[in-house]
Amino acid sequence: VKETVSDNDLYGRLFINRVFHITADKMFEILFTNSHFMQRFLNSRSIVDAVSTPWNRDSNGNQLRTLTYTVTINNPLCGKFTTATEKQILHKQSQKGQSYQVDAEVLTHDVPYHDYFYTVNRYCISRTSSHKCRLRVSAEVKYKKQPWGLVKSVIEKNTWGGIQENFKQLESDLLMEEYAINQSIEDSGKLLALRRRRRTLHRGLAESLPKRSSQHSSGDMGVESQSSLIGRKRDAVSRTTTIIVVMSVFLLLLVLLNITLFLKLSKIEHAAQSLYHVQLQEESSLNISPEMVTKEEIPQYDKEQVKHVKGVLRDSIEMLEQLKISLSMLQRSFDHLNKTQSSKTES
Repeated sequence: VKETVSDNDLYGRLFINRVFHITADKMFEILFTNSHFMQRFLNSRSIVDAVSTPWNRDSNGNQLRTLTYTVTINNPLCGKFTTATEKQILHKQSQKGQSYQVDAEVLTHDVPYHDYFYTVNRYCISRTSSHKCRLRVSAEVKYKKQPWGLVKSVIEKNTWGGIQENFKQLESDLLMEEYAINQSIEDSGKLLALRRRRRTLHRGLAESLPKRSSQHSSGDMGVESQSSLIGRKRDAVSRTTTIIVVMSVFLLLLVLLNITLFLKLSKIEHAAQSLYHVQLQEESSLNISPEMVTKEEIPQYDKEQVKHVKGVLRDSIEMLEQLKISLSMLQRSFDHLNKTQSSKTES
């Protein structure tokens, strides 16, 4: 699409000349209505108490609106605040959706020499494609009456510095707004594409369900074979669990037998020590007075003690036999478990 705003429509100094991925209508709405963007921009520029009138058509066919606001300034010669009036003129040659030309005449009321000058900012918006537009912004300082040289230099130095800073931030904020707008459009496009894919998927599922139902009969054999395989695996697991339980019981029994055997051996050791002490006593008694001791008085081995020792030895031998039998059974259980695991691995 050919741009309808030429460079001849600009004057003064050019501050913005950029193509944005924003439609011409959207750009006009952002800059010349009470949009959220303009509210954020005015707040960032420390401009408060902004009040605007609606657009009204004048006798020449142009549309007008007026803004009043208070600007925070940092110049010690001017004070901290100044009020301003901005008169915006939308020229009648503007075409909706194609091109817009707006002049903004700004008068500041509380700065030195404010009755000598005012500024004019010209905004030219031209459509470059269905989703793009070019924004050109130029500005000029105009004088109501001609000041002398020193006053004019002070006016232009302060005015041009403020204008340049203002439009530099405006361009930066517009770039961020462009990104936010296109990101929201991209997200909505992704959402629509996702919805289309979901509808296609639902139709595909509806068509594939009859085909899958016809394939169930041919897949019954495979399902049955799979279920039988699962059953065999479950049986093998249950057998292994049973063997482990049996082995645990045998191990517990072995522990008990070992404890009993230990107690029996302790009794045998105690009996042997008792016999040893008896023998020592006999020998000592014989060594002390051998001529005074008769055969009847010579102590004999304690038959009851010997009988007790023999009983303990007999019980210990039986306990060892039981321990041997239990160990043999445990060995057979281990062999059976190894055979089961090897056959399971081969299958």
